[in-house]
Amino acid sequence: MEKEGDKTECVFYTTFMFERNALAKAILTFELVLIFGYFGIDKFVHPLNWIGWIPLWMDGLFGMPKQTWLMIIGVQETLAAVLILIPVRRVRQFACLFIAAQVAVILTQVGVNEMGARDFGILLSSLALFFLL
Repeated sequence: MEKEGDKTECVFYTTFMFERNALAKAILTFELVLIFGYFGIDKFVHPLNWIGWIPLWMDGLFGMPKQTWLMIIGVQETLAAVLILIPVRRVRQFACLFIAAQVAVILTQVGVNEMGARDFGILLSSLALFFLL
């Protein structure tokens, strides 16, 4: 038989867990929007800082130079940051998977080093947000 105190404890725990999940979603959203928004916009503002990160095999791919690929990636990253902010669950989940896929491709180029470790953390953050949404 449940006591009145048990019901209050259960409601408190449920509320606490909901607030924790909401906080985790907010932190992960902020992180991904900040990173991808900054990276995407900075590719247009300071392209010379980024052009060296485009793999050589992409130069001339589909007849487009590295500079065009850099702009395409900048648009993709900025769009992903915006999509995460749209308050529609499926749109946000799509953005998370898009980011995860992009970072997974980047990891194949970067390899195992300090930048790869950072990017792996971003990959896990995007997947964590996907599952929390």
